[in-house]
Amino acid sequence: MGVVAVIPARYASTRFPGKPLVDVCGKPMIRWVYEQVKGCASIDRVIVATDDERIKDAVASFGGDAVMTPADCPSGTDRVALAIRDMDCAYIINVQGDQVLLDQASLDGLVGSLRQGSPMATIAAKASEEDASNPDCVKVVCSRSGYALYFSRSAIPFARNPGNAPMLRHIGIYGFSRDALTLFTSLEPSPLERTESLEQLRALENGIPIRVIVAEGMFHEVNSPKDLEGLPRPWPLS
Repeated sequence: MGVVAVIPARYASTRFPGKPLVDVCGKPMIRWVYEQVKGCASIDRVIVATDDERIKDAVASFGGDAVMTPADCPSGTDRVALAIRDMDCAYIINVQGDQVLLDQASLDGLVGSLRQGSPMATIAAKASEEDASNPDCVKVVCSRSGYALYFSRSAIPFARNPGNAPMLRHIGIYGFSRDALTLFTSLEPSPLERTESLEQLRALENGIPIRVIVAEGMFHEVNSPKDLEGLPRPWPLS
């Protein structure tokens, strides 16, 4: 099997307990994510990696595929690595379980980048003025060849001379080659990662290049109940 997409989904979210099962227009949130990823032709299998039987049962109820993982996984990426440990796959896509709207074309771009030899890849989109001052919105700056130079919760690049480089917001979707995922999860959290609380900095600090796919489509992530109010209308999108 070539490409497996894993959707890590915990029940005990600090800001939004039970988030994967919250009803969004008649479907549990996790189903919206699963079905969008499932619709990507470049992905061979989609699984939900969870620590809660209620989520596993909900996924099974709509015909989805779910596996149980330990409750004490240090991060979503560690949960993904455990979920695919015994699977035959060359590439792994990590899609957050609260990404209720995503640009499917960018997922195909992610897979394409991995197939071309990038050990790790992720997605970015144009940032808004509100994003710049929001520490919950992670920003990324890239080299001319399309690889990440740095990720930060601060506004980067600082616009001393505006109009030269766009600000990009990072979308928390990752692609890994199998070897890169194994290496990444074997490394200790790095100084910059601990400082900004951004695990992707562990890759950069250890010399793992991250290709950035700049998406044109829409994304919507739910971190708190308030984010449900900001869903694009009409929802679902046709």
